[in-house]
Amino acid sequence: MSVLYRRLALGALGLGVCVAAACGDSTPPKDLPTGETGTPPRGDPPGTVTDGGTTPLDAALDDEDGGDGGFTLVTRDVNHVLGTGQSLSVGAQGAPVLSTTQPFDSLMFNTGPVAGGTGLAAFVPLVERSLETMSSSFAALSTQMAETELLVGLPPPRNKHRILVSVHGLGGIAYVGLKKGTAAYANGIAQVAAGKKITSDMGLTYIVRAVTNVHGESDHVSRNATYAKDLAEWQADYDRDVRAITLQRTPIPMLQTQMSSWTRYGQAQSLIPQAQLDAHVDNPGKVILVGPKYQLPYAIDGVHLTNQGYREMGEQYAKVYRAVILEGKTWEPVRPKSAKLVGTDIIVEMHAPAPPLVFDTQRVTAVANMGFELFSGAARPPPITSVTLTGPTTVKVALAAAPPAGSRLRYAFTGTPNARAGTQTGPRGNLRDSDATKSRNGYALFNWCVHFDVPVQ
Repeated sequence: MSVLYRRLALGALGLGVCVAAACGDSTPPKDLPTGETGTPPRGDPPGTVTDGGTTPLDAALDDEDGGDGGFTLVTRDVNHVLGTGQSLSVGAQGAPVLSTTQPFDSLMFNTGPVAGGTGLAAFVPLVERSLETMSSSFAALSTQMAETELLVGLPPPRNKHRILVSVHGLGGIAYVGLKKGTAAYANGIAQVAAGKKITSDMGLTYIVRAVTNVHGESDHVSRNATYAKDLAEWQADYDRDVRAITLQRTPIPMLQTQMSSWTRYGQAQSLIPQAQLDAHVDNPGKVILVGPKYQLPYAIDGVHLTNQGYREMGEQYAKVYRAVILEGKTWEPVRPKSAKLVGTDIIVEMHAPAPPLVFDTQRVTAVANMGFELFSGAARPPPITSVTLTGPTTVKVALAAAPPAGSRLRYAFTGTPNARAGTQTGPRGNLRDSDATKSRNGYALFNWCVHFDVPVQ
């Protein structure tokens, strides 16, 4: 393989980045950088390395495990993030648009944030069009954290993290209409092929970093009992098919959030949030659960988010992108490690990205027992007498008596049928951590406890 760590003179940017007149975009694009692409793999000196010329430059630079178990982010000229899902992935009800300027160098295709699969001729600055999706806030906070906190001090262009976002979700469509073999999935693969071609034509390096997924409502309606396995299959298909195009060694995780709106469909409970948690637990580092959505601002229909809600959700995804993609860490949302019976108390040890845990009844209206409930099958469970925090990551659920064998502890699991999702009326809980991540838009980016149903041991 010939690997040339070269400096790129990009004077003729019209090859891959359209001008405003050609693309119908009123904002002229910022120039892509001139400079060295990537960081040489650890142990390889700058210059030319050969192994017969069989591996492309992108794969040659793809050595993010550092070769010795450590992690070193290999910078790329274009870092592509695909977006899939149903209506919340495309910003339904997210009007008016908020993100009308590009604060960094984030990109979209000339066809817009929800890019489709045809006419993908060039990159333009990422701005929202008819609806506010999560795209702009996700890219902006991810880039800000990369360039002002993680890559500081590196020489250009290694101190830059330019993100290309393209969405191919469809409103109201279950997994069966979005999986491999569907038109929507083909659009996502077409976006990868176009991104690869445009960057290759410009002599730039390119990688697909992740797939974001905002989904679950239609599979709730259809009562899909295999949804956890479907999520694993979905991620595996993207990982295989995308890497066949890019030839990258770096895997492609799927970042997802739980649906929190099932009561609006007339049911008190749902299979889907637990399936989304199960997919995270069963497929570590591949299907990654960002968190729930009950803490976000919802539109009047109680299913979709407001424009502010989409921006806040995008920043939540950005936090996980930072941890997993930029820093090579694992991510655990606020969720139980264990729920053990000690006398008549259930002691719940929690994962918490930023302890201490807090019960917050201001941002989310108080719900009975802070959202915890006990389920004992046909038997009537003993009542919960109190729920308290007994340590930075420990919750004690006190019961009036010892529960029957086989009991389960649930959180934010049962709601009122037909109630709108959100902080005041939907299925929800009051447990969060103390994450101090600074929002670009003034949000409190705490991590709220996920919906769960776990056995009491």
